[in-house]
Amino acid sequence: MNQESWHAGFLAKLAPRFRMKLLSLAHSFRCSAGTTIFREGDPSLYFYLVKSGRVALDIAVPAKGTVCLLTVGPGDIFSWSALLESHAETATARAIEEVEVLEIKGEALQSLCWEDTELGMEFYRALAEVMAGRLTASRRVAVDAFAGGRSTTSS
Repeated sequence: MNQESWHAGFLAKLAPRFRMKLLSLAHSFRCSAGTTIFREGDPSLYFYLVKSGRVALDIAVPAKGTVCLLTVGPGDIFSWSALLESHAETATARAIEEVEVLEIKGEALQSLCWEDTELGMEFYRALAEVMAGRLTASRRVAVDAFAGGRSTTSS
């Protein structure tokens, strides 16, 4: 995979010097298709960035079972709950295909944002853009679920 293609997502929203600081905290790992990265309700410890492959974010819906809220791919982020104090995962993350993911410990990322407030402002502004898009996508899934269908939304 072309390394630049995953840089075109969330990281592209950050200045190069901030990108480097962020990536200096990251650890890479691979998962095979079907691997659960974390489960809904687990403590949220890491912020993730997809380098390659696709990850499904599933939620449990009473009387419906598991619904794929959305899928994320190269350049996308997930599990921003790790950036909040004492939060649990709000979805289950599952590798749809072999994936390579960067994980950044939430506490380390929070500290970096406090130490470099310019980076922190730029990071949280970029995160807010992603969250706004995901909220819109989640709304579509909820409307579809109430209408009786099942939906998968790609970010």
